[in-house]
Amino acid sequence: MKRIVTALDTLIFAVAGVLTAALLGMVLLQSLCRNLFNFSFIQIEELCILSLAWLTFLAAAYAVRHCGHVAVDFFFNKMSRSLRYGLNIATIVILVFLTGFMAWHGWGLAMRQMRTPLPVTHIPRGYLYMAAPVCSVFMILFFVDALVDCIRTKGILGVVVDSEEQIKKELVNGQQLARDVLDAGKGGGQAK
Repeated sequence: MKRIVTALDTLIFAVAGVLTAALLGMVLLQSLCRNLFNFSFIQIEELCILSLAWLTFLAAAYAVRHCGHVAVDFFFNKMSRSLRYGLNIATIVILVFLTGFMAWHGWGLAMRQMRTPLPVTHIPRGYLYMAAPVCSVFMILFFVDALVDCIRTKGILGVVVDSEEQIKKELVNGQQLARDVLDAGKGGGQAK
């Protein structure tokens, strides 16, 4: 399971990167054509909408894997370890069911929309809605992996809390970034 989740994580990151680059290129092309030549590609607008929908849900799945969603952990950190452990497991289980609900109903909506094409590109509108159920399945896999890790290690890590190592690493990265910014400011903004 770990290899599947790791490979899926890498794939999601790569596809999201390609979609980001494509989206940036399409928007730049559209902007240049519109402002310089008074011409607009209507197809690009539909492709941008399609890309943005998929990019949004892929990013949400990636954030699930890396504990990147916003969480208020003030009260969580004040609880005893056993209470945090139980709450973490309950949270993951509830999120699996909610995400499963989103996948199930998203699939039904996408299938109903497959008969309706987009006006210009004639791509079935269902591909736009398909991002929700497909990426929900990815999220469920990530949640289940976090649940298995949580139960196996009797730890409090999962979707609510980052690991101590990850927190320390982010702190060190933040401090290094602050030093780099301050050093660049001292040099007048010039690279050394």
